[in-house]
Amino acid sequence: MILRDLTDLVAFYGDAERDWIALEQDGRTATMRELARWMGSAAATLADGSDDVVAISTPDAIEHTVGFLGALAAGRRPMLVDPRHPDALLAEVVVRAGATTTVGRELPGVERRTFEELIQRPPVTRVRVPGETTGSLLLTSGSTGVPKIVVRSRAADLAAAHNFRLERFPVAPGDRFWLSAPFTGSPYPGVVWGCLLARTTVVFAALPEESIGEFLAEHRITATFLGPTATRLAYQRDGLEGPGWDQLRGVLSGGEKLDAPTADLMTRRWPGAVYLGYGMTEVSQISVAPEEVLRERPGSVGQPLPLHQAQIADFGSDEPVAVGEEGEILVRGPDMFTGYLGEEAAGEWFRTGDLGRFDPDGYLYVTGRASNIVQVGGNRVSTEEVAAVIRAHPEVANAAVIALDDSTWTTRLEAFVALRTQGAADAAALDTWVRERLPAYKVPRAYRILDELPTESAGKISLRALHELAARAPA
Repeated sequence: MILRDLTDLVAFYGDAERDWIALEQDGRTATMRELARWMGSAAATLADGSDDVVAISTPDAIEHTVGFLGALAAGRRPMLVDPRHPDALLAEVVVRAGATTTVGRELPGVERRTFEELIQRPPVTRVRVPGETTGSLLLTSGSTGVPKIVVRSRAADLAAAHNFRLERFPVAPGDRFWLSAPFTGSPYPGVVWGCLLARTTVVFAALPEESIGEFLAEHRITATFLGPTATRLAYQRDGLEGPGWDQLRGVLSGGEKLDAPTADLMTRRWPGAVYLGYGMTEVSQISVAPEEVLRERPGSVGQPLPLHQAQIADFGSDEPVAVGEEGEILVRGPDMFTGYLGEEAAGEWFRTGDLGRFDPDGYLYVTGRASNIVQVGGNRVSTEEVAAVIRAHPEVANAAVIALDDSTWTTRLEAFVALRTQGAADAAALDTWVRERLPAYKVPRAYRILDELPTESAGKISLRALHELAARAPA
């Protein structure tokens, strides 16, 4: 059978002789056959002859998945909205997308469907639509402003699910993958459906407040997505020691820069099991760096996956630069989005906004963000470079640096820092640490020590929240 989209995948596995638990959350489960049956029922409920958007915003992974599949099977377009987003933002994107139905949260004047309503009708044959038509709609993180709505084709959603096979991530039938990252963004079509394609159970659960190792052991987790920040938090709690940590055979990292100390920690703890993925909402996966690359080529995010391409270009053009030179990373692949809703269609290449370079062997290095490059007193400064120096302090758990307008220097830097132990370091100690390692023009003018840094739904540090905090309480 030729799979054209994710509904074909579910129908194919739902008819297979062997059934298995596909999704699990808070003790509730859904088998693949149940998903196939509920998909048909939801399609019967949602089919109205239009391709109108269905906004899905619920913390329930099973309800979320049934709504997603039902909308696709009914020929409609599911838009995934993080349930933690405020009602005002949900209302805004519903208007922008022209959504006429919601699954999960209720909005005045918009039809709402509950899970019980979605599955009460007899299953129907799915509406057949071309694979190149719109599949999911995803919101960007909006870390620096209002999120954009990313438009993906059905074929791109399915291609994202196949990336696990392309990168040879170690999941197989019977494995159990724990996903703590929100399932309303790029991890959903990539990680979740990649696991289901491999007949692996996906366990949805937030990061436990107590022992993560005990959670892993109790739920028999064999693989997981563990970003750099989550790894550092886990290490602070239980040292990554115990039976739960020992049983991990696959650890996928990504979503933010993997610094050298954290990379070393992960590769020593799980030899042969660590994979660093480089991707984004617009192109779910571009490259992968298995452990040997992380060890032998520090800072590399690996080589582009099969069927994917990347090039380094001069800023503002598509003209490639020489091997080894820094420029903007441009990418393309079968899981690339078609454009932002309400804007022009995406071009042949997607300009990531990341800075990078290739080495002579074709390995890609991400060196920063173009938006992170600022001018301080006439000097070019990378805010990420400064943040990395602060994160290297032994008492620092995480750090971020933002650039603010300044009447004297045009731009000034401010650092936001979360410590491993409260009171272990102060602003003066951090300032001394940075001045010993960077020139004066790269030293932040202020250090704000927080209990933890604010994050967006995808787990990335929220630069928007840091700017709002700086505006409310000037240093």
